[in-house]
Amino acid sequence: MTPNEHRAPWDCVFSKDEGDECGPGEPPASGREYFEILCLSLLQAGLNWASIRKHWPRYRRGFLDFDPGRLALARAEDLLAGPDVIRHPKKVGAVVHNAQEFLALEKEHGSFRAFLETLRPLGERERRKALAAHFKHVGPETADYFLHAVGFESL
Repeated sequence: MTPNEHRAPWDCVFSKDEGDECGPGEPPASGREYFEILCLSLLQAGLNWASIRKHWPRYRRGFLDFDPGRLALARAEDLLAGPDVIRHPKKVGAVVHNAQEFLALEKEHGSFRAFLETLRPLGERERRKALAAHFKHVGPETADYFLHAVGFESL
């Protein structure tokens, strides 16, 4: 990598306006890691990356270590009552909903990675739309960042 080249998800913001090159992230080793990166992608949207990086350990605590099984059973109101989550009710509600959808996709396809493989034949735009259709608070740009961050190109 060159000095201006980074790897997703933490080392760059994947901004197409910046001169830096951001290499794709590494494919996660577990479903929980895929889910955490999905949550990172939606929680950071519109927020300062430095702040997200700084507070991520506490967000991890507040969001039950991004364990989709635990979050699928959680109530957004209960998470918001704790001190360690982003104070954005729609995003917190999306994390809970997305945990439920994530588990459903894992059950249907055997793993989240297997679900992502079903998106491979689609064009880039259709791939982003298909991913965004499954998850709340994930639009095409967030879906694009997520796919980049999990190294979809190298799966």
